[in-house]
Amino acid sequence: MRAHRRIRTEMIACHNIGEVSRRSGIPKDLLRQWERRYGYPDPQRDENGDRCYTNRQLDKLLLIRQLVDQGRRPGKLINLQIPELEAMLESPKASFHQDELIRLLKSGSVIQLEAWFESLVSANGLRSFVHRVIAPASIAVGEAWSTGELAIYEEHLFTEVMKRLARQFLAAQPLTHDGPRVMLTTVPGEQHSLGLLMVEIILRLGGAEVIAFGTEMPFKEIRETAQSHQVQVIGLSFSGSFKTEDALVMLRGLRQSIPAEIRIWAGGAALDKPIEAPMGVALINDLQKLEHVVAGWQPVTAPEHRAEIHQPA
Repeated sequence: MRAHRRIRTEMIACHNIGEVSRRSGIPKDLLRQWERRYGYPDPQRDENGDRCYTNRQLDKLLLIRQLVDQGRRPGKLINLQIPELEAMLESPKASFHQDELIRLLKSGSVIQLEAWFESLVSANGLRSFVHRVIAPASIAVGEAWSTGELAIYEEHLFTEVMKRLARQFLAAQPLTHDGPRVMLTTVPGEQHSLGLLMVEIILRLGGAEVIAFGTEMPFKEIRETAQSHQVQVIGLSFSGSFKTEDALVMLRGLRQSIPAEIRIWAGGAALDKPIEAPMGVALINDLQKLEHVVAGWQPVTAPEHRAEIHQPA
C-alpha cells in the first residue's frame, strides 16, 4: 500500500471528504472507489490521517460529476486535465425550444414528447436539465395555458411527463445522504407540484434526504409528519397563482406550530418579490441559491458531545 503524503492543513486548502462529497454530488464511497480503481483523486492526509482534497482536485471532481451527469464514463475522464474537461463540458448542448415544446404538447404524441425530453436530459445532465429546461419550460407552459394556446389537460400532460422522467433519471444518479432530512409539500389551496419536483431534484443531487408528500397537506399533518419522521427542514412551494399575503399568513401560522429546531424553507413565484420573510422562515426563490444552502448545510449540534475514537475518513 502506497504511503500517503501528509500535509499541514494551515498551509494549503484542505477539503475533507464529506465537504467534497456534498459539493460535487459524488458519494464518499464512490470517491474512495475511484481512488482505489483509478488512482484519482489521490488526496493527501492531514494530521489526523483524514483525506484532504485541494481546491484543484475539487474543481476537477465538479467537472467530472457534470460530465458523468451527461452520460460519460468516469474512467474516460479521470486522466484528463481540467482544460480538457472544461472543453468537453462547453461542447454544444441540445437546447430547449419553446415552440417545439408547444408543438409536441398539442400533437398529442406522448412518445415523441418523452423522447425529446430524454434527449435533453442526456445532453445536459439532470442538474443542468432542471435549470435549462424544466424551469423555463414550466413558465412557457403556464403562459401558454393562460392565453388559451394550451388546454388544461396539455398542461397536466407536461407536468406528468416531467415528473416521470425526472424520477427515472434521478434514480440512476449516485446520491449522497449527508445533507439535511427534508420533507416537501404544499399547504392547502396550493395544487401545483412542478416547483416541488425541481426543488426535490436539486436537494437530492446536493446530498439531502428528501421525503416528498405531494400537495395540499393540512397544517396538523405537516406538524405531525415532521415530528414523526424527525425531519430537519420543511420545504414549501407557493406558485404564482397563490396570493403572496395568504402565503405569508400561512408561513407565520405554520412557524408558530412547528418546533423551533425544525427549519422552514419556502419559495416559488408567490414569494419572488421584495417582501420580509416571517421570523424563522428562510425564503429561497433561486435554485442556484438552494444549491449553495444545501452545500453549506450545517446541522444543529448538541451542546454535549461524547468522546469518540477517531477513525480516519
